[in-house]
Formats: sequence, structure tokens, C-alpha cells
Amino acid sequence: MKSIYVIPCYNEENNLKKLIENCSEINKKNKNINFLLVNNGSLDNTEVKLKELSANHEFISTYSIKENIGYGFGIKSGILNALELDQYDAIGWTHADLQIPLNTLLEATKIAENTSLGKENYYIRGRRITRPYFIDKVFTLLMGIYTSIVHFGLYWDITGLPVVTNKKFIKKIINEAPNGFALDVYTYVKAKKNKSKVIRFDVEFLEREAGESSWNNGVNAKLKMSIYYLKEILKIWTR
Repeated sequence: MKSIYVIPCYNEENNLKKLIENCSEINKKNKNINFLLVNNGSLDNTEVKLKELSANHEFISTYSIKENIGYGFGIKSGILNALELDQYDAIGWTHADLQIPLNTLLEATKIAENTSLGKENYYIRGRRITRPYFIDKVFTLLMGIYTSIVHFGLYWDITGLPVVTNKKFIKKIINEAPNGFALDVYTYVKAKKNKSKVIRFDVEFLEREAGESSWNNGVNAKLKMSIYYLKEILKIWTR
């Protein structure tokens, strides 16, 4: 099974060397895993460094967006680009900050390979078992409860990563996905309503080593993000 993982990069120039080293290690262990690194409208030197550092790695493609429209837009653009290539059985995504170790993609891909034998739609998603801050645990719990109530199901760790799913399913839903962070919960809800086989697996969640989060930087930011999610989770009904 050939798979590709989209990784949006926003102002990640200090993280790129380690990110690409990690991508290389994964590809050595599974040659069928490829990467599409998306410069998501960065204001720093991410675009130039991406091209330089990935130049000698045929399993890494790059794509550049001039203006940052949102986290979800970066992933959507990468997925649509991957679909156009029409070379991959599975398409996934994760973050560039390496807070979720990139080697989790090996486990996600293995689960997907075993699941795809049944020829059914599948949706594999990481479940964070370690969170460094109590407020993050509370935020995650409350958003899961809210999503479960609004969409009449059982949802937890709605933004856990990585995600990998089959081409047929993601092609069906990606055009209507939100451009912001709610893309993660949108795909989760759609997978359950589509009756895809949803499988969660445990992943660690580490502290960021380089750069800084574009949103997770204080109580006010979390409050603003909570309001955003409350609205977007409701909007999924109309998408």
C-alpha cells in the first residue's frame, strides 16, 4: 500500500532540519511512505529551507501557499495535490512541530494496511495519552463531550493526530472541509457518519522543541479557540 502524509508548515524554519531527518528515517523503514510538506503561507524562511533540505529526497514533495488562510487550508491543498497525482492508496496528515513523534506514522500506516485488506473505508487516528498541561486536558475533554452531544455519537480527543484514511473517502469529503483547525474534527465526524471503520491508537504528546504555536499560547488563546470550535462543530451539519 502506497501512502502519503501531508504536513503543513507555518513558520517552522527552525524545525525543518529535524522534521526532514525524521521523514528520512521513516522512509528507510517503509519505502511506501511518502511526504508532502506544505509551506502554509509562512512569514519566515520556511519556503526556501523546505526546498533546500528536501531537494535530495525523492520521497518528499513540497508545495507552497503564498498567503496563510488557515491550518485546514494547508492540509486541504496538500490532499488535493496528492489526489491529482493519483499514486496513493492512503492519504494522511500530521503536524510539523513534532509534538507527536513522527514515527507514529509507521504504526498508523501498518494499521491502515491491515484494515484496507477488507476493502472498506477506514479512518485511523492517534489518541494522545500524554498532555503536558492540565488546561489542555480539560479543553480536549470538553470539546469531545460537546461534539458527542451535537453529533449524536462518541467522540474523544477530536484533534488527535496523526490521521490516515483511504483515498476514496477523503476524496469524497475534502472539498467541503473547513479552512481552519476544525478540519480535524470535521473529518472525524464525517468518517463516523460515513460508517468508515474508525480505529484509534495511543500516541505520546511532547513539548515543542523549536518555534512556537500559532494559537496554543495562553488562556485567552484557548478561550478564543474554544469559541471557534463551538461554532465550527455546529457548522459540520451543513457541510
